[in-house]
This record gives sequence, structure tokens and C-alpha cells, in this order.
Amino acid sequence: MNSNEGHRPAQEMQIDGVIRYAWGGVRAYRIPVESFPGHVTNVYLVIDSEATLIDVGFNSDTGRSDLEKGFATIAGEFGEPVSMADVASIIVTHGHGDHFGMLEHPGLKGKRLYMGPPDTSIIRDYHGEYLAWKRHIRSLSEEAGCDLDFSDMYDYDHLRFCQEDYQLTEVHDLDRIISGYTVHHTPGHTPGHICIGCGPFLFLGDHLLSITTPHQVPKSGWSGVGLEVYLQSLTKVAGLGFELGLPAHEETIRSIKDRSEEIRVFHQRRLDELCQVCGQGKNLYELTRDYYLQHPELIQAPSIDHLGTEDFILALEEIKAHVEHLVESGRMAVSAAAGGVPRYATA
Repeated sequence: MNSNEGHRPAQEMQIDGVIRYAWGGVRAYRIPVESFPGHVTNVYLVIDSEATLIDVGFNSDTGRSDLEKGFATIAGEFGEPVSMADVASIIVTHGHGDHFGMLEHPGLKGKRLYMGPPDTSIIRDYHGEYLAWKRHIRSLSEEAGCDLDFSDMYDYDHLRFCQEDYQLTEVHDLDRIISGYTVHHTPGHTPGHICIGCGPFLFLGDHLLSITTPHQVPKSGWSGVGLEVYLQSLTKVAGLGFELGLPAHEETIRSIKDRSEEIRVFHQRRLDELCQVCGQGKNLYELTRDYYLQHPELIQAPSIDHLGTEDFILALEEIKAHVEHLVESGRMAVSAAAGGVPRYATA
């Protein structure tokens, strides 16, 4: 199946928070799962020749309850007699906990699991990857000249699953899987991020969101990411020909091409503003602080100093990804100051 098959629009219906998108013989149900307080992951149950879950949310008490209620609504209100036991395959769009954490659920073990490499390393060696992430955030905070208290960060070390719990298959760009769904490799948000094409639908993961601009990660921390890589994937998705985008958070995207352009313009504006903020020289903390003082609406706080440690680190990562792009393009220069903390100046 691909986006060019037919021109009839998908039909939509919502009952008790679950949305059904129907096209031909394909039904995709969007189940809102609260992975963390105030943070909802859209889990999609796709029913075609078999039942498939695209992303699964985080294994919190509320998340498990939401997923189970979603299945009950699909069976009781939509008349679709499908239970968790009937799911044959799971596709995880990328290796972030709010997308794969529910794999702990006993009802999901034993299924076929599809992911793009290198994000599959989170399944093959979860605890090793978790330790690498902790080393990365400590290094980033030191580079920014910050002395952070990491005790208030969420402890992800308790997740319990392993590769042997699933039939893990690595998928690559343009692979056809399950009922002919097409894999589109879209690195940037993570190195192995994938989108899935099914009929007129493109399941977007976190590559495009309807309101938020997806988080950017500096490539100095992880290979295969960085703003330039993300922008290339943005161009790729905009040209695939899909109109209806089903993201893993927020609302349906009615024009993937238009939303891609909005996000591109946003990043260009941020790059320009960072050059203006930088002036004669600032370290990463100062750049991040001063940029968000101009845009408190983006962090929903007066300044980054009001953020918890995890959100503070996300803010540093976001700006560092843009600073790397500016340095590589020659718009910023970097030098080491006293104490080894890099300083950046507009070139």
C-alpha cells in the first residue's frame, strides 16, 4: 500500500477519547496513553490483515490503565473484537521511553517487534544504553558550566525487559513489513527513527508534531543525529506524498508538507536569533538562558533556572544542537575559556 492508492479520504470517528481512522479495509485507532503526568503518547492500533500496535507508551500505572481502556472502547463501542492478546506485531518508531516502555507489559511479550537500527540497541542492551545516556547528560552539564543536582531526575533504571522477550526485527528505509506497510527512515530526533506509511496514513512518531517542534539532540552526544540530519529528514517526509500525518503526540496533521515547512522556518528563525543573542561570546548555559528569556512560552517557565533538572538538560541539548549547526556553517566560532568551558561568539 502507498499514499497514491486512490483519492478517497479517510473517515474519522471519535468515541470516549479514541479516534478511528478508516480507509478501505484498514482501521487505525488512536489510543491516548498518559505516559507521564501531563504527557500523552498516541498509541495506534492498526487492524488490517492482522492487528499491529505502533508505539506502546510508558509502563506507568496510568499508562497501563489507559491502554487497557482503549482496547475496551475499541471492542465495546466500535464493535472491533480485538484484545491485547490478538496483537501480532509491534512497531516502535524510536528508542525513547514514552514509546517503548510499555513493552514491560506481560500482555505484549512474545510479539513480533520492529524497530530501526541503531535504536534497537535500547532493546538489546537497555541498561547499557541508559548508563550511556546518564554519562552524556553529565558531560553536557559540565560543558555548559553547570553544577546540577541529578537527584530529582526520573529513575528509568527499573525498566525490566530484554531482547529475548520479543521477536525483534531491524527494519530499514523502504522495507515492506506486515501488510505491506512501508518503512521510512527519518533520523534526527533519534538516529534510528522511522515513520510508517500505510494507505493514506503516515505514522510519524516524533518526527513531526502538530504544535511542538520535536526535540533536537546534539550530534556530539550521539552519532546519527543533529539538526542538519533532522532537516534532511524533514525534506524527505514532505516529499513522500502523504497528506494525513498521525503523530505520537498532539493532534492529527492535515498537511505534512505545510507542517514540515513551518518547522523548517522555526529552526531557521532560532538559528538567526541565537546569532543575535550570542554577541561577543557566551557559554552554552548563557546562550540557553538568554534565548529562552526571549521565549518563555517554549519552556512554560520564566527562565531555564525554574526548570527541573531533566527539562533543564533538554533545553541545553536543544540549543547545543543549533549551536553545532551554526559552528559548522561558519556563523559561530568556538573557543575554550578558563576552566575548559567552551564559549561561542558570532563569527
